Amino acid sequence: MNHPNQDCEVVVVGCGGMGAAACCHLAARGVDVIGLERFARCHDHGSSHGHSRVVRRAYFEHPDYVPLLVRAFELWNELGDRTGLDCIHQIGALFCGQPESEVYAQSLASARAHGLEVEDLDPKQLAARFPQFALPDGMCGVYEPDAGFVIPENGIEAHLRLAEEGGAEIREGVRVDSIEGSDAGVTLQTSQGSIRASRVVVAAGAWTNRLLGDIGIPLEVHRKMICWFEALQPDACAESRMPAWIVGGDLVHSQGDYYGIPTWDGQSGPAGVKVGCHGPGTPIDPDTDSREAPPAEIDRFERDVQALLPGVLGRIVETATCLYTMTPDGHFVIGALPEEPRIVVAGGFSGHGYKFAPVMGEVLADLAMDGGTRLPVGFLGISPDRC
Repeated sequence: MNHPNQDCEVVVVGCGGMGAAACCHLAARGVDVIGLERFARCHDHGSSHGHSRVVRRAYFEHPDYVPLLVRAFELWNELGDRTGLDCIHQIGALFCGQPESEVYAQSLASARAHGLEVEDLDPKQLAARFPQFALPDGMCGVYEPDAGFVIPENGIEAHLRLAEEGGAEIREGVRVDSIEGSDAGVTLQTSQGSIRASRVVVAAGAWTNRLLGDIGIPLEVHRKMICWFEALQPDACAESRMPAWIVGGDLVHSQGDYYGIPTWDGQSGPAGVKVGCHGPGTPIDPDTDSREAPPAEIDRFERDVQALLPGVLGRIVETATCLYTMTPDGHFVIGALPEEPRIVVAGGFSGHGYKFAPVMGEVLADLAMDGGTRLPVGFLGISPDRC
């Protein structure tokens, strides 16, 4: 219920992946919530687009993410069941690298630490099982049969649809210019006037710095390119034979880990196999710098990927870019602002956050309404030790 002179109980700033999920979970608890989105719903200006995102539980980034992912998988399936939207495809995923590489070794370590079902493939087994790939000698693989990919546009629409059914108001085309706390609550100045609330959740992605300034952990926005490749061998590129995949460890000339999504029945977005390179990109200003990838970057990308899947993938048929909001340690920033606990922030997802969207919505609703959560996000908090 609103306090006197307040427009709503909670305002969510940004209705992309995390913000849409937060609106959904808050509305499900009967909270009076307004979601503000500066663009249109399911837009392609940030990081929650591209028609597919690898989803996995054997997490090489840190084993502490695994319990969150277990819960996220439950919620992804529930979200699809409740809305009828196609949100998750559990077709399996493959993580390849040299024995000492992070992608291989830490994926296997996380799986073993949490008792996940995976297959550990030596180089011969890997080559026999997935002959599409021309991997460097000595590479091993971890195959997770229940992993796969999620469809971000559908996930956002599903969360927003449920939020609205639960009574949330989603306002599109509203830019937030400032957020300020006072004894009376939190006031947001927007392109359509001021809004007063008891609490605010900021899930503004690349625009977090614009709104909150220095939150104690530096955030830097990077441009990243994704491409869709022609499938020269359609059978070898289909979901029945090609899992979602990540190949790590200085492959060819890359400066990160290549990942891919196969073609699938009813595929949304561009045709072909989607491929990206996970890792730091080109630092940009999201409001003024070009989103277009330069030709040299596209050419290098095409050469690398065709060398990885020779004769399997042809030319690039479509390119797009997304924005990574990077933290120094590559981990998310989740928590209330130390000097203003009525403002909860979710940011710095560093290019690997979208798969967590439904559980992050649950976490953000907990933090906004209860000041804490049972879910294990302490390692993602705002702490000077992380800088």
